[in-house]
Amino acid sequence: MQIDRNEPDLDVRLVNMLALVLESEDELFAFFASSRYSLLLLTKVLSKSSAQSGLSKEECLRIGQDMRSRTHRQNFIDEAIRRGFFAKEPSPSDRRQVVITPTEKTIRLFKEWASAYHEIRRSAFGGD
Repeated sequence: MQIDRNEPDLDVRLVNMLALVLESEDELFAFFASSRYSLLLLTKVLSKSSAQSGLSKEECLRIGQDMRSRTHRQNFIDEAIRRGFFAKEPSPSDRRQVVITPTEKTIRLFKEWASAYHEIRRSAFGGD
């Protein structure tokens, strides 16, 4: 891809945000920034969990099905649970299903990152 010099400047905030995520030693992004799939899973679980009471394990396994094998997705979700980023609980509506939610740790780390992003945003443009 070639940059057209007649186009407006790149969104410096977005560039800085991506660099912050990729260079971060933050525990959350050190784990989830390893691939497109893992970042997609994190963002979907965070966004869908705020709108509903979590995602079923099957819904989580459908995320990124064109990027990784089912076994890889299963193992990654299990590892995220083991490391304390996600929690799994029986579904209140169907005890045979498992619901995946972000833990307080994940929400806290994401809020810390969001605060750092907003600082970059302010410094890049001299205010909100």
